[in-house]
Amino acid sequence: MRFGLIRALTWAALVAGPATAQTDPPRSLHAGSREMVAYLAGIARTSDPVVNVYMNRARAAGISTLLRQDLAPAQELQLRVKIATELLQGGQTEEAIAQLEYVSAEIRRRQVPVDESYHHRLRDLLGIACLRLGGEENGMPPHSWIFPMGPDKATNLPAGPMAAIQYYATNLKSKPEDLATRWLLNTAYMTLGQYPDKVPDSWLIPPAVFASEYDIGLFHDVAAAAGVDVVGHAGGSVVDDFDGDGWLDIVASSRGLRDQLQLFHNAGDGTFPEQTAQAGLLGQLGGLNLAHADYDNDGDRDLLVLRGAWMGEEGRHPNSLLQNQGAGTFEDVTRETGIFSLHPTHSGAWGDYDNDGRLDLFIGNESSPAPRPPHPCELFHNNGDGTFSDVAAELGVDDIGFVKGLVWGDYDNDGMLDLYVSHLNGDNVLYHNDGDGFHNVAEAAGVREPYVSFPTWFWDYDNDGWQDILVAGFDMAALDDMAAIYLDRPFGAEYPRLYRNRGDGTFADVTKQTGLNRVILPMGANFGDLDNDGWLDAYFGTGMPDLRALLPNRMFRNAGGERFQDVTTSGGFGTLQKGHGTSFADLDNDGDQDIYQVLGAAFEGDVYRNALLENPGHGNHWITLMLQGDRANRDAIGARIRIRVETVGGQARDIYATVGSGGSFGSSPLRQELGLGDAAEIKLVEITWPGSSKQQRFESLEMDRAYRLLEGDPAAQGVALRRFALSPGD
Repeated sequence: MRFGLIRALTWAALVAGPATAQTDPPRSLHAGSREMVAYLAGIARTSDPVVNVYMNRARAAGISTLLRQDLAPAQELQLRVKIATELLQGGQTEEAIAQLEYVSAEIRRRQVPVDESYHHRLRDLLGIACLRLGGEENGMPPHSWIFPMGPDKATNLPAGPMAAIQYYATNLKSKPEDLATRWLLNTAYMTLGQYPDKVPDSWLIPPAVFASEYDIGLFHDVAAAAGVDVVGHAGGSVVDDFDGDGWLDIVASSRGLRDQLQLFHNAGDGTFPEQTAQAGLLGQLGGLNLAHADYDNDGDRDLLVLRGAWMGEEGRHPNSLLQNQGAGTFEDVTRETGIFSLHPTHSGAWGDYDNDGRLDLFIGNESSPAPRPPHPCELFHNNGDGTFSDVAAELGVDDIGFVKGLVWGDYDNDGMLDLYVSHLNGDNVLYHNDGDGFHNVAEAAGVREPYVSFPTWFWDYDNDGWQDILVAGFDMAALDDMAAIYLDRPFGAEYPRLYRNRGDGTFADVTKQTGLNRVILPMGANFGDLDNDGWLDAYFGTGMPDLRALLPNRMFRNAGGERFQDVTTSGGFGTLQKGHGTSFADLDNDGDQDIYQVLGAAFEGDVYRNALLENPGHGNHWITLMLQGDRANRDAIGARIRIRVETVGGQARDIYATVGSGGSFGSSPLRQELGLGDAAEIKLVEITWPGSSKQQRFESLEMDRAYRLLEGDPAAQGVALRRFALSPGD
C-alpha cells in the first residue's frame, strides 16, 4: 500500500478538526491564579491535533472526514487502519475493532494485494484491542491487572481475551519466535484465569520466572477505600503535610490538557477527601511531574507543577509555582516570582546551590534536534525577596538536551550541592559545584551512561557515607524484550546504571553485580525503605506509550547493600499499567512507608486508577526526623544524616540519609522516615547542616519515635505522631 497520500490527506483533515469550549477561571481565585487558569484553559482550547499526537479522539474524527472522498481501495483501507489506531489510543476500543475487522474483510472481498506482514500487523492491532476490551471496566482496566494474574483475577468479560488469543496464536504459528506476541498471549490467558494451565507448552512463559527472590509481604491497594483511586493519565505525585496538622496529604497531577491537579487532605481516619477547590487549585490543569519545597522559608510546603513534556514545540506550556498560604491553600505566583517561561519541561529540583539559606530551582527543559529551536535549562536563583533570577548561563548550567531527570546532591561531601542531569539521547551530565560556577565532570567521574536515560537520583544505597547515583535507561526498540528480560535471553533494551561512589570523585558501575540490569523502561521511580531494615529499596514504574507495552512495574529490595532482590510479585507491585509519579511515605504514621503511585499513560484513552499500597509491616525499628534549619533553608534540604545504632548482636552500624524528596519523578515527604533494622538502641544522630557544614549530635533518642531537630538547638523535640488505620481491620 502507498502511504504518502494518506499522510498528506490526514494532515489536511486534522487542521480542520473540531475545537473545544473554554472554561472561565473561578472569580474567587487570586489574580495570579486567575491569570494562569485562563492561560491553561486557552492552551487546552487551541491545542492542535495535527502536531499533538495525544489528542487521539480529535485526530480520529478529523481523519474520518476523508472517508467521504473517492479513494482507491488500498488508500481507503490504509486510512481506516490509521483511524482505528487513533480510536484505540483514544479509548474507543469497540469502534477501533469494528474498523479493523472491516479492513480484514474488505481485503479478502476486494482482493487487495497485501503481503502476510500486513495481515500480521492487523492481527496484532486486533489482539491488543480485544485484550483491552476484555480488561475494561467503564472504559479502563481494573485493579486486578497485577502481574502475573491468577485465576481469582479472571475478567468477567472473557470474549475479548479469547479473541485476542486467537489472533496471537495465528501470528505465533507464522512467527514462533515472536516473543512480544508470546508475552501478550500469556497475558491474555492470565486475564481469563487460565494461566499457566491452558497456555500451550511451546508458548508458555513459565511462572517460575516471575517468582520473587524474597517475600516482602503483600502491600494491599487501599486507594479505593481511602478515596484516592482517581483516574488519569501519566502524572506526578507529592506526599507531605501541606496544612500543618501532622498528617501527610497527597497531591496528584495528570498530563492531559484538561486534567485537573488534585489535592487529597488526610482526614486522619483512613480517608483522604478531595479538597482541590478549597485549596485554590481549580483550573490548574495538566502537569506530567510535580516537585515541592518550602522555597520562601515560611514553614509550609509549596508546589511546582511541570508541564509540556514529550510535546515538542506544542509543549511550550508554563510551569506553575504555587505558594502555600499557610493552611494548605495555594496561590499561583509564577509570574510575580519571575520563573514564568514557555518550554516543554519534565523535571525540576529544589536545592540551595550557593548555601545562602534560600532554596534555588533548577528546571530541565526538553530540546528536540535541529532545526527546532533549543530550550536551554534554567537555574533560578532565589533572591530572598520573593523573586528569582535565571543564572543558568552565567554559571554554566544552561544545558541543551532532551532533559528527563535531574537531582541535586553533594557527591564529594564538600558542602556544595552538585547537579546530575539525565538526557534522552545524549550523554548524561554531572555538574560539579565550584563555588562560583559549575563544570561538567561526567566523563572523568564515569557517569555518562546510559545514552538514553530517564529517572535518576542520588542515594547512599550501601551506607558508606558517600552519595551514589542511579540513572535509569529508557530505550526498547523491540517489544520482544518484555519477555526476553524474564527468559534470560539477550535483549537490546537499555537498563539502569547504578554508580557506586568511590569517594575520590569517581564512580564504579555496579549495575550487573547488584542485579539491577534486569529493569527496562522505567519512567516514574523512587526509593524508600520497604521493611525498615535501614537499606534503601527501589521502585520502578515501567512502560511506554505503545499500548502493547504491558510490562509490570517492579520493586527491588536492597539486601544489605550487596544486591537488589526482585520482590515484585510477593509485594503485589507488578501493575501492568504504566507507572509514573511515586512517593514513599508513612501515610498512617505507624512507622513504615506506604506507597502512592500515579498510574496511567500518554494517549487519550490510556488511563488508569492511582494506587495506594499499604505496608504490611515487618517488625523492624524506625525513627522519623523533622529537620528545621536556621541558617540553612527551613526544611534543611541537603542536610546529611548519620545514625549510629547498636544491633542486638552488640555491633555498631551506621545508617545514612540526605534530606530531600527522593527521585526525579515523584516526591516523598521532606521529613525523613528511616528504618533502623534490628537495632537495640540508637547511640547518636549526627546532622551535617547545609550552608555551614556544621555537625550537630543528638543523643538519647529513642527508637520508634518522631523528633524535630532544630539547627543550633541541642535538645531534640519529641513529636507525637497520631496513628490511624489506613484500611478497615488494621
